[in-house]
Amino acid sequence: MKKKNLIILLLFPFLISVFCIVTINTTYNMVDVDISFIDWDYNDMEAFKISDQLYSLRAVGVNQRHYAVSDGALVWSVKNSDGSEEPYAEIVETSGNYYLRAISAGEVTVTCSNKKGNIYRSLTAVIYKDAAILMYPASGSSQSNIDSTVYYGQYDHRPGEAAVIDMTLVAMPAGISSTLYSETSDNVRYDISTGKVEILAPGDSYVTVISSEGTAAPATYRFTVVEGGVNVYTYDDLMNCTNRSAEGEIVVLRRHFESVENAYVLQADGKPLVTDGDFIKKSSNTECFGNYDAKTGKFSFAEDVYTFRTTYNTEYIEQWNEFASTNKGYSPISDELYVGIRVQKDFYGNGYTLNLHNLTYPYSYSTQNGVRIPMLTSDNLFRGPLKLYSLGDPNNLPLISLYGQDNIGMYVDGDGITVNDVNLKNCDFGDRMANMDTVGTVMEISGNGVSIINSRISNGKNVIRSFSSQDLTVRNCLISNARNFLFLTGANEYLPMDKDDVATFEMLDGTQKSVLVGEFIKPGGDSDELLRQFLLKYCKTDAERTNMRRALESMQDALNSTDGKTLAYKGSTVIEDTYFYRSGISAICLESLFNSPFLEEGSSGMFGEDLESLLFVKDSQGKALVPYVAKGVSGISYPVTVEVKGSTRFYDYKTSEGFDLGGLIEENFSMIANQILGSTGDMDITIDTIFPLRSMLMSNARSQGTVYRDPETGEAYINVPIAFYGGGANLSAVKFNLDSEDDCIAGTLSVGMLDSYLGMSSSSEGGMISDMRGPVLKTVIAVSGFEPFRFNLVKEGYLYGESPNAQDLVANAKENTE
Repeated sequence: MKKKNLIILLLFPFLISVFCIVTINTTYNMVDVDISFIDWDYNDMEAFKISDQLYSLRAVGVNQRHYAVSDGALVWSVKNSDGSEEPYAEIVETSGNYYLRAISAGEVTVTCSNKKGNIYRSLTAVIYKDAAILMYPASGSSQSNIDSTVYYGQYDHRPGEAAVIDMTLVAMPAGISSTLYSETSDNVRYDISTGKVEILAPGDSYVTVISSEGTAAPATYRFTVVEGGVNVYTYDDLMNCTNRSAEGEIVVLRRHFESVENAYVLQADGKPLVTDGDFIKKSSNTECFGNYDAKTGKFSFAEDVYTFRTTYNTEYIEQWNEFASTNKGYSPISDELYVGIRVQKDFYGNGYTLNLHNLTYPYSYSTQNGVRIPMLTSDNLFRGPLKLYSLGDPNNLPLISLYGQDNIGMYVDGDGITVNDVNLKNCDFGDRMANMDTVGTVMEISGNGVSIINSRISNGKNVIRSFSSQDLTVRNCLISNARNFLFLTGANEYLPMDKDDVATFEMLDGTQKSVLVGEFIKPGGDSDELLRQFLLKYCKTDAERTNMRRALESMQDALNSTDGKTLAYKGSTVIEDTYFYRSGISAICLESLFNSPFLEEGSSGMFGEDLESLLFVKDSQGKALVPYVAKGVSGISYPVTVEVKGSTRFYDYKTSEGFDLGGLIEENFSMIANQILGSTGDMDITIDTIFPLRSMLMSNARSQGTVYRDPETGEAYINVPIAFYGGGANLSAVKFNLDSEDDCIAGTLSVGMLDSYLGMSSSSEGGMISDMRGPVLKTVIAVSGFEPFRFNLVKEGYLYGESPNAQDLVANAKENTE
């Protein structure tokens, strides 16, 4: 054995003992921080008298604690509520201060937003001359609806409890109060003296208050009562209608549900201020998501979350747990997922925010190079996705882990469900997308005929995930801030390898061999020797590279073969008039299983003698780095379809560094290899050298002309609307039916990593093989499979420098209801 390899083996048990700890992600790709929300003191309806006076407008953009926003400036706008052109009021800006000028009698909508337009708040302003009547709910609306229709449930708190709305009535001047009377729709009763509206039956509803003197315009409050709907005012209401209900209830939100930080006034130490035994709320219409114990500083989420067994491939989990049950020192892994809110019936959000930060986000942090890095504690239930496969101990620094299904913020569980106008996010994540590695999927769909409309869904490892759900509609939504993908879709069903198929394989000497697939791909079979040669051999000539490529591709073709089998589409989605904003990889991803002989048969013969000795060496506790290798984890995923239509837009430009694959695959090869081999190696190993999709995509995009260079900085950017998983066969399809002005999608790029590995340097040329970096780098693709990933990019700098404006969604929703 080479001297260097002997030294490696002597050091390895010590190094493994040191490395067997929870790792901290130190990816420093920073992103702009948006404000969390806008704070002001305005009611839903305010009155402004016509005069020469300018009315000062005041609001504050609220930052996430510990993070400064990139641009905290706010802007104001105004438009007539009735759509007429002659303005009733206008906004005047002077030295960065905003004022309202009241011009003529009428109602206007006043909106304050950040400059990007993705965070906003609105109120109705009555412009009057002599008198005005104002009427609005006492508890306050969200003031950030996309759907202009206001919804109330037929019941309060629980089914059967008749709903009552407390209304605030203001007369200006107060002297006209005695002249007021009311009219209502038949399905409600209004007591003008108490301000209470009793809901008698579902349907479109209104309450109008009129002055008999006629000096003030009548005030009308319109809303729709949802049949069987339950108004949710508290966290316990929310849980009683979702996770604690066997069949679920129709939810109608009447409050924001926020993090402790956003719900309560905090002390200097970050804990909520308590007065007379109660927390002081920042707003009367905001509740805390979760029951928070001030004494312990903890939540009781373990009692509240809904759990279910993963619906994705569990072959690896089952095999590992069986191994762990009979091998001392190894622990089983869970196949259960946690859900913050399980929705089984329609969900009306009324524009209110559901922020699950208290449940999903790590409870501790460290500081590295001045950057806050979140760290999980034992109290955190959300700890990242389940393992689809691990090469190594999944609980203790595995070399490679492929991810399966993740924990979920909102689980839409059933057929025909509509989720309308909710502002849902899993967390406030600060200034690094990598901070969301463990926070889970924001919304997952498990049902057919589901509709997600007029909603803002954001801030998760993946934002929306839909597997094996037919006829999903996502319409008029803003989907933003994903560590990996904004919309991830695929199928739970897959075809395992058919060992009885006959395939023709290319051999390394250029000959062909027709045998049963199961005969070729088995431990000790031809596939083992082929993979061993791929890992360890340097292809010196074009002929050797060609033969190696053909051999690997023919083996992959055999694994991907569907001859004689029909793979029906197991899922379908229509995405319409929806804005995608800021992903770590791509806006839409169509996932498929990785597929390789190693995943199928678990053979260790693919490794050469030196590498095999390295991987299977035991540490001081007698634990092997790779104690068990699972089998039968691969397959061919059933396909799904996605149609992208209407004015769907992609605001998702990123630099090469911003295209971050760190959250796609967990790999610890780089840390281990750099520590062991770094002193003699000629380069550092990173996720990009092990899985070089980024550099290859950028190279191909330059050739295609879909890299956009900022004319001022010269920085190169890409915008990736669509990604198809590679490794194994991906038979899914995307159809574009965009409006002509939004037809922005360039042709498909195929990005395969095989060629980049076939020409690696030999030891005689001072390269990879001498220090085993070549085999280390090649192992990931040998495990995942050799099919290329595919991408669609935008062309011609489409929408570069622009951000999604939520007011466009408000206008779309209004147009769709008229």
